[in-house]
Amino acid sequence: MWMALNVVCTATYTLSLRKVIKRMDFKDWDTMYYNNLLTIPILIVASLLVEDWGHENLVRNFPEDQRNRICVGIVYSGLATIFISYCSAWCIRVTSSTTYSMVGALNKLPIAISGLIFFSAPVTLGSVSAIALGFVSGIVYAFAKKWEADEKKQTLPIKEDDGNGSSNSSSARS
Repeated sequence: MWMALNVVCTATYTLSLRKVIKRMDFKDWDTMYYNNLLTIPILIVASLLVEDWGHENLVRNFPEDQRNRICVGIVYSGLATIFISYCSAWCIRVTSSTTYSMVGALNKLPIAISGLIFFSAPVTLGSVSAIALGFVSGIVYAFAKKWEADEKKQTLPIKEDDGNGSSNSSSARS
């Protein structure tokens, strides 16, 4: 149930974000800024409702001897999030939503393989076939995009009469 809801929400978000970027003529920085700005109230409310903000919990999760390192790690994580958000906005703007989704799916395959190799995850027919299917789908998508680009290149020039007896050359697009 949660997985289906996640798929529906992610697809809706990606498709609607691309439309908003085009309609509002957002640049990458604008998209990243507003996207993150809109999530702040949701995260604050969820944190206040779900998290334990008691003194004992804060002392346990932020021990005094490690507090500075933890805070530096949080800052680095936040900076990395800014760059990832910027790159995601750029990718959605310059490519299609399908390409963005394929990149998002394919970047998980090396993590799945390293889980099998380094973390002793069980190697089953299902896990290996899922990884293989992911790689094959990436190859099929790459070939489909290449064939689509090749089709666009295979156009013949058409001569148009401009009414003055001379002709202009343009190419026909399919």
